[in-house]
Amino acid sequence: MKGYSTREVAELLELSPTVIRDIARGVLDPEKGPKDRYKFSFQDIVIFRTAKELLQTGVQRSKINSTLFRLRDQLPSSKPLTSLRISGDGGAVVLQENDKVYNPESGQLHFNFAVADLAGTVAPLARKAASEAEEGEQLSSDDWFDLGVDLEAVSPEDAPAAYLHALEIEPDHTDAHVNLGRLYQESGEYELAESHYHSVLKIEPDNILAAFNLGTLLEDLGRIQDAIIAYKKAGAFADAHYNLSRLYELVGEHQQALKHLKTYRSLIEPR
Repeated sequence: MKGYSTREVAELLELSPTVIRDIARGVLDPEKGPKDRYKFSFQDIVIFRTAKELLQTGVQRSKINSTLFRLRDQLPSSKPLTSLRISGDGGAVVLQENDKVYNPESGQLHFNFAVADLAGTVAPLARKAASEAEEGEQLSSDDWFDLGVDLEAVSPEDAPAAYLHALEIEPDHTDAHVNLGRLYQESGEYELAESHYHSVLKIEPDNILAAFNLGTLLEDLGRIQDAIIAYKKAGAFADAHYNLSRLYELVGEHQQALKHLKTYRSLIEPR
């Protein structure tokens, strides 16, 4: 993974390298580059930015690591971090996405920042990493994929090129196909999106994420029967059953609609 160095993160966030290394050892598990130096992801930078706020609001160092552990576990891996706002209530951390709140806490708000703002600050570093890689640095397919993930967070328009580099090296890199499919779907390039989802399903017929995303794409295109087939391949996702219930109701198959609605409810109800 390309990543950001300790020095780059220290300069970006105005934190001492010592604090960064302490948090890296205590909370994160970053990859290491040449000379055993840490290489951090954008998600790691979100953690460091939160640590800085906690330090500035007077939270005891002994409590910071446990708070950051909770934040790390709450950060979603399946959606862009830039949709989030992170706020703090004393030593607690609250994640908000639009009107949805993750692990809400009561009390006075001491800090509040949008990850999108942080992404804008990090973007030049990500573009620099991509440019250096383009100029001849030997990266593996996974390196290019990781760079694509970081670019999605801070410079989305540059992410597809990184994923395509990953596929040039490893044409069967399913994660790169899935992410490219999603990006093309979001930008309205539906034929390209469908092609990448099908590529995944040829390699991994049981890839639930590719099947579900393909279902949403086909549904948006009005190809209802094809969408039903795709959603059925994503049966481990509760939302796949909810969508199947809607589509079966739409085509007049009420018993199938009821069946999938019951399955959806059984999957989301606490046990």
